[in-house]
Amino acid sequence: MGQAVRPRSGPADGAPSVGATPQEVGFPDNLTVREVADLVRVHYPDPAATPELLGRFGLAEVAGRRAGGLSGGQMRRLAVALAFAGRPRLVVMDEPTTGLDVEARRGLWQIIRAFVADGGAVLLTTHYLEEAQALASRVVVIAGGEIIAQGSVHDITARAGLSRVRLRAPSLPDLPTVTRVEADNGSYTLYTADPDGLV
Repeated sequence: MGQAVRPRSGPADGAPSVGATPQEVGFPDNLTVREVADLVRVHYPDPAATPELLGRFGLAEVAGRRAGGLSGGQMRRLAVALAFAGRPRLVVMDEPTTGLDVEARRGLWQIIRAFVADGGAVLLTTHYLEEAQALASRVVVIAGGEIIAQGSVHDITARAGLSRVRLRAPSLPDLPTVTRVEADNGSYTLYTADPDGLV
């Protein structure tokens, strides 16, 4: 699921303009949060200042703490903060709020919205429909490596209420309550908002 908007103009010298937060992260246990941020920042020509970066993600109070002593939520916030270290135009986030409490999750959503409002673009993967509703302008649903639905948040949430009815038959009549049909060698999967009426 993701959100795309016009990216703001980036550096003319071809400097990196993409930040990323992978789902699984690890930091050297003996480095402090500040040192981890500084280590990542040196790879960019115009990085965000460390105090600004840590403050923005609620990490200023643990800046001197070693990464090995962080809670799961603090480690996740640090991973997300590092995606913004180089002042990117595009941020790719894989399950960015996994392990965060509700307050921290909503705080991160505000940061993402502000980034987009400033012209940034975000590509986000999430299993949380609430997160997609809060952030996405366009949603793509993938199952088994295949795109099974795409559209606006409204389109996808309308489809989320559909039930599947599976059956074998030589053919199907016209079924007005069926939104979509998948056929596979005499087996059919029907998607409908009214499964009882369909049956």
